[in-house]
Amino acid sequence: MDELARAQESLGRAIDRARIGEDRALANLVRELGERLAHLLCGLLRMTRLHAPDNHAFDQPVADLHTTLVKLQDLLGTVHLVAVEDQVYVNDIRIRAGDKATSIKELGHELHRHNVGGITFHDPLTGPEIRILLGCLGAAPAAQEPRNTLARALAARNVSGLELQGRFRFRVSGEAKQAETDPRELVSRATAAVDEAFQNLAAGRVPNPLPLRRIVSELLRLDLRREELWFEPEAAPSHAVHAFRVAHLSLLLGTALGLPEGVLQDLGVAALYHDAGYAAAGPGSGLPVPFEAHPAAGARLMLRQRGFHEAKMRRILALLHHHKDANDAVARPGLVARIVRIAEDYDALVRRRPLPPTLALARMVRWSGSRYDAALLQVFVNTLGAYPPGTLLQLGDGRVVRSISTARGAATFAAPQARCIRLAGGAPAPAELPALDLAGVGPLKVLNP
Repeated sequence: MDELARAQESLGRAIDRARIGEDRALANLVRELGERLAHLLCGLLRMTRLHAPDNHAFDQPVADLHTTLVKLQDLLGTVHLVAVEDQVYVNDIRIRAGDKATSIKELGHELHRHNVGGITFHDPLTGPEIRILLGCLGAAPAAQEPRNTLARALAARNVSGLELQGRFRFRVSGEAKQAETDPRELVSRATAAVDEAFQNLAAGRVPNPLPLRRIVSELLRLDLRREELWFEPEAAPSHAVHAFRVAHLSLLLGTALGLPEGVLQDLGVAALYHDAGYAAAGPGSGLPVPFEAHPAAGARLMLRQRGFHEAKMRRILALLHHHKDANDAVARPGLVARIVRIAEDYDALVRRRPLPPTLALARMVRWSGSRYDAALLQVFVNTLGAYPPGTLLQLGDGRVVRSISTARGAATFAAPQARCIRLAGGAPAPAELPALDLAGVGPLKVLNP
């Protein structure tokens, strides 16, 4: 096999390892601990048929269950245990039954008696709280509203670190397919997931990229040029909105480059985490992480995740190098870091200056080949177009519009689709007006935000 063929084969294996989905090292650890959680809980519930939960026979398995919950929450933050039909999941990872298949079915049955489909553990329950939970689950279910009755019983005994979920089921063949993801709702969930990830890092928990990987997977199933993906939830923290926008812009650029799906997945997660170093100070420290220190601080946080694999290394290198110049004299940053640098600087100029998107691009072009990879920046400009989404434009008749589309092709590079926001006389435009195609419309004047 010649050198090129060996290199291509090696690249193929690398891409396979970076396929969309879970990080294997983390997922295997979650699965192992999840299996322990499910089997311990089932065994303890079985014991309630023979002994009261305050019996000393419960001491060791209760301690083991508490330890398992602590380890899972160090990895995941919130822990979701879900029983659906004859299967059990922990944070979307299916628990393998193995030679204990009966106990998996039994756990689902014990929960379903109370019309409970899952338990969300917000905090690791103490030993006494676990015994209270076992006593309540082991008791006969209420005739009316069993899940609400169980929740009230737990609350009355000050067990507040968990939440009972309703029952779930699988969709069967012939049912309507799941509705398409609502892009605005996805943006809201994405910013919430980023904020939760940062809070977990600030609390000293081990990074858990799986929720952010799922967000990126959903993004990649959508058309990244969708107008709704530029939506910004009012209640979302600014750092979470910035992280999402950097991920969105990075994926637009990565897609335009034709990167494989697995690399795009790693790129999206790295972009969502790119400013994670700011969480290193921890809550209540009063000592913000300096700008120049946050890349290394973020990399140190990412190193706390178990295992070494390609996706993790891409995240760490992106965090370390996303502020390095493309022509750095010591070491050129990797592709993911060079992409994130372009996406982050663009969003910072547009959001924090703020500059009109056209002027932000023009300012960045001045640094093409030094701060920014010249080829990547050119593709970025070609992707966003002459008037990127969010650009305010005044038409020749006096109307004010906002660009809502990226470049649709060479012929319409300077003619995006737009929404009218002010009529010719200056009055606000009705919300129901359809989008405008600015092809053939001119002249266009860029307005400051």
